Amino acid sequence: MEESPKKDSMTTNKFIILATENHPLYYQLKEISKTKDFRFYDVEKDELFEEKQDTQREYECLFDFTITPPEQKMGLLSYLDFEIDCPIISELSCFWGEIYFQKIKNLRGAVSTAFTSPTNTREAYAEDKQIEIFIHNLYQDLMLNAFFVKDLEIGFTFPRVISMIFNEAYFSLEDELATDEDIDTAMKFGVNYPLGPIEWSQEIGALPIVMLLDQLYQVTGDPRYRVSKLLRLMA
Repeated sequence: MEESPKKDSMTTNKFIILATENHPLYYQLKEISKTKDFRFYDVEKDELFEEKQDTQREYECLFDFTITPPEQKMGLLSYLDFEIDCPIISELSCFWGEIYFQKIKNLRGAVSTAFTSPTNTREAYAEDKQIEIFIHNLYQDLMLNAFFVKDLEIGFTFPRVISMIFNEAYFSLEDELATDEDIDTAMKFGVNYPLGPIEWSQEIGALPIVMLLDQLYQVTGDPRYRVSKLLRLMA
């Protein structure tokens, strides 16, 4: 784990934040945008850059907190890459991040915030120190701890591992091995989890979990990433 850089003031920085309402941090992001010099867009409700000067203004960074299908995500990032000449930092908890970095020239960092953690620690990836500072500062505003990784894998580490645990829990429900309450209780007492896998997955939402498992299955072809029918129905 790399030591996080000291926080710089963000009050004079100019940032764009994009989000979809299905992101767990949506309302926090929207709220902090009211008190700082951030431009907030809900990409499902707002017309991006409806004011012409928005594409001409010099922004320091654009944060993308959207959770959408992979092809839609790529389309959005490609559009942003063309319209705004500033570094992009994207939520890639559910995606094969290396592909996006190969195709989007302004993509300089990635965050993994779609999967909630009881310790409020989230992974992140930065291509240089300045991007690391941007991420670290925003995480602090969101009251999150940053853990910077050196290599960008599919879905980072924490989401990838925890999504498989969630999936197995739903397979257990499908097989009628136990009730959801019993599964949660067994995991909390058996391995000292702060939350059971069913309640934890409901806190995150089924969609990011299914999207990540589908991406892993498509890229690796490994049947262990096959999504439980019940979990897919939940999504």
